[in-house]
Amino acid sequence: MDLFDLTGKVAIVTGAARGIGQGIAVELARAGADVVVSDVIPEEGTINKIEKLKRKAIYVKADISSKMEVENLIKETIKQFKKIDILVNNAGIFIAGNVSDLPEEKWEKTMDINLKGPFLCSQAALKYMKKGASIINISSVAGIEGSAGGAAYCASKGGIRLFTKALAAEVGPLGIRVNSIHPGLIDTPMTAAFTKDKKVLEGMMSKFLLKRVGKPVDIAGPAVFLASDASAYMTGSEIVVDGGWIAAL
Repeated sequence: MDLFDLTGKVAIVTGAARGIGQGIAVELARAGADVVVSDVIPEEGTINKIEKLKRKAIYVKADISSKMEVENLIKETIKQFKKIDILVNNAGIFIAGNVSDLPEEKWEKTMDINLKGPFLCSQAALKYMKKGASIINISSVAGIEGSAGGAAYCASKGGIRLFTKALAAEVGPLGIRVNSIHPGLIDTPMTAAFTKDKKVLEGMMSKFLLKRVGKPVDIAGPAVFLASDASAYMTGSEIVVDGGWIAAL
């Protein structure tokens, strides 16, 4: 038996138009899953990549901070695929700003997308999830360690870390697993401000034991693991994927 085989499974990946979400969606498909690709922006080749792997995929536009749009996402998933086996709460934003002058609306927007969004998606999807299903929340190393100028992001991702554990306790008796992944610096459009600035990148790179910036596939591998039977006895756990960043602090 292939512990990583996801044949016959149906996955929803939020924020899957590009970046980490796209990487996860494609690798879940490579492992055999059919995938619902969701985002607020048009998908950038995710569907095509999945279809080339001979798996089914649909795109559903959804703002995960809206209960109505989340419910439509779940409705379309059930309409097309009849079930939900895997939910990857990946969609998120980063808004920099010190607490002393961060506008309230930017704090609220960060919380709405990064923290309320996974809550709404999990709440709606759980109505259709059965024993063996898996919820994977994408947090961050910023959900474990704080950083100046990142209070809103750190608070939201720290919230996801403990939301994961609380939800795992709630649905564990149903045979549903909930785990989190904590990426470090991954080369995506959202991190371009860091990865494209040579001085900033050099300063950060000195802290990475593996001496490189991560790629979306570096997060996709652990996501496939958590979605599969290879992690059947894991729930409420967190996987840090940061090139050794936290270990070197």
